[in-house]
Amino acid sequence: MDVRGAADGDLPAIARIALANDDGDGADPRYVAHLRAHGRFLVAAADGAAAGYCAVRCLDGLTLLCDLFVDPARHGGGAGRRLLDAVFEADGERSTFASRDPRAMSLYVRYGMVPRWPLLYLEGPPLAGTPAERVPAAVAAAAERELNGRDRSADYAFWAATPGATGLLVHDGDTVAAAGIAGPDRLFHLATADGADPAATLRAALATFTAARVRLCLPGPHPALPLLLDARWRIEDADQHMSSRPDLLSPADVLSASLA
Repeated sequence: MDVRGAADGDLPAIARIALANDDGDGADPRYVAHLRAHGRFLVAAADGAAAGYCAVRCLDGLTLLCDLFVDPARHGGGAGRRLLDAVFEADGERSTFASRDPRAMSLYVRYGMVPRWPLLYLEGPPLAGTPAERVPAAVAAAAERELNGRDRSADYAFWAATPGATGLLVHDGDTVAAAGIAGPDRLFHLATADGADPAATLRAALATFTAARVRLCLPGPHPALPLLLDARWRIEDADQHMSSRPDLLSPADVLSASLA
């Protein structure tokens, strides 16, 4: 089995494998292009055909496994291990969001990642309150860099390509308490400053929406979860955050399952 960087000619096979595993991201050429440009996107090929693929990116020294999918016809054939051997060839901190497939979770444990908390997929109505400020995505990206030192400008540009998407700034007086980005009916990402109230910043972000229903991904320990459930939000699905160290991702932020 040959493991190599994904090429343009692999896109149809990547989409086919993604859809066979009920994953829409891998079938989106723009998403694949983003990870190829800002991370590593590998394909495992056997007998001249793609058997599986994976993608990782590095965030502040953390290697985040964004995707790992194998052709269902080749499950158990070693493609997943070959791909992980390639992307985790060096020591360092590792993290991923695993599906509820026990085979995947068992595999990730063998690579040093253990379960930490669930990442919940929620849907519900906008919340009342003082809304966040809608700003250009580049402005929000710069504000997040000031908040936590992370340059997520490439990710903000990716999210901003969604029609109707804008950056968000949550203010606490003259201070920026959180920065993020949202589409018409989805909160993609919200990073809250240390010392700010994550529940209050999320309420402000959700007060900007006019859609009847809004979607987001929220860590299970996030302090706003009871607030959302009381407001008739529903948990639609869940992944499992797994990592080599418990504090690699903040459970007080709104996270993207694919880009964190």
